[in-house]
Amino acid sequence: MSTVRRFRMIGLVGSTLLVAAVGCTHTASEPFKEGSEPPATVPVTIAPLERRTVERTVEAIGTLRGWEQVTIGTKRTGRVVKVHHDMGDRVQPGEPLIELDPVDAKLAVEQAESKYLGEVVKLGINRRQADEFVKKYGISEELLLGPVAAEAIAKVPAVILKQVAKEKAVRNLARQRALTQRRAGTVQELDDAENELRAAAAALDDVIQSARTVIANAVTAKVALDQAQQTLKDMTIRAPEPQLLPPSFSSRSRLSFGVSKRQVSEGQMIKEGEAVADLVIEDLVRLWSQVPEQFAGDVIVGQTVRVSTRAHPEMTFHGKITRINPSVDPTSRTFQVETVVPNERGLLRPGGFARASIVTRAQAKAAVVPVESIVHFAGVTKLFVVENGLARSISGIKTGQEGRGWVEIEGSQLPETAQVVTTGQSQLADGTPVVIRQPEPTEQRSSNQTDPSSRTAAAPRAAVTN
Repeated sequence: MSTVRRFRMIGLVGSTLLVAAVGCTHTASEPFKEGSEPPATVPVTIAPLERRTVERTVEAIGTLRGWEQVTIGTKRTGRVVKVHHDMGDRVQPGEPLIELDPVDAKLAVEQAESKYLGEVVKLGINRRQADEFVKKYGISEELLLGPVAAEAIAKVPAVILKQVAKEKAVRNLARQRALTQRRAGTVQELDDAENELRAAAAALDDVIQSARTVIANAVTAKVALDQAQQTLKDMTIRAPEPQLLPPSFSSRSRLSFGVSKRQVSEGQMIKEGEAVADLVIEDLVRLWSQVPEQFAGDVIVGQTVRVSTRAHPEMTFHGKITRINPSVDPTSRTFQVETVVPNERGLLRPGGFARASIVTRAQAKAAVVPVESIVHFAGVTKLFVVENGLARSISGIKTGQEGRGWVEIEGSQLPETAQVVTTGQSQLADGTPVVIRQPEPTEQRSSNQTDPSSRTAAAPRAAVTN
């Protein structure tokens, strides 16, 4: 046989073998047709399809604020004589913070009190009675013109004197009229008696009006005394008494302020309205976060919020949404959400940065599978389940919430329970026989990667699925 013919024979045999090999090739993604040669068994690993509660969350960032943050100012002008608290101190409502020089205020109180007592003495009553009248009736017209005022005025000595004179004039006029009727008296004497009565009545009215003026002056002096006493009280600057208490505070005894800044020193002259200290209530903190506008329909008041900070990365703080701003910021297209977070241990600092995870919805029985079981190919997302030793693909699924090593899946074809394939999907098609192998231990995989000879020696352990 010639050399050329020998090469032709070798080429013909090689072409025949190549065609046969191509004809026997089968892609893993196509199903096998009935009557064709059954595919080889593929070793795979599996994991159960689980049902668990999966939460839908909205992530946001924001700034922590105290339940109340207030700058305390002075109502009076004066010189600081004592500073009771400094930065970092804890103070109760009503506790003194700063004291101003009270000498001038005390003198003003004494002056107002002496004037008030002088007016009270003119009425013939003591201070206790006057204070009771003012406390009972207040600064009102009834205090000046009511029956109580009339009763007090009737006891004034000057009024009593004029009242007696009027009654005497009335008796004299009656006697003179009787004499005139019997023609024992003259007309002139009758006219004099009538004029005397009118004069006595006018004198009585005048002294009553004077008594009412004394009452008005006493009330004015009382108001001036109260103002002087308030000025003296204001010389001691105290922590405020908040009216809007946190929901968890059943009594004011638990409430306290933290001094975040002291702004004055002893001996300093300060003016009316000048700031002296900054206070903050930090037993509860508010988180003001900005949420994108697209989640406006998902975020509602009362939802649970998980808060984390850089200062305590290992801890999660839980709070509730209490307020939602109805307006959207036209610049950032976000809206403000307020979350109240308990802070009994004081770990959260007002002014700090925090991340918020708002739980908008929780699905009780969501289907979750390992992340590695999901297959993405040609725009299709699917996974494989093992049924009676054969692989079955489920296409058209959607992935949802993800966690550490798992992902939520949605699809109408999902069974209630199943074993999903986690490795070996690239060799599978519908109806492919599979054997279940156990995943290699971590040490074994590490040694196989470093020692090529051990990779061929270690055979995977397999078991047939039911």
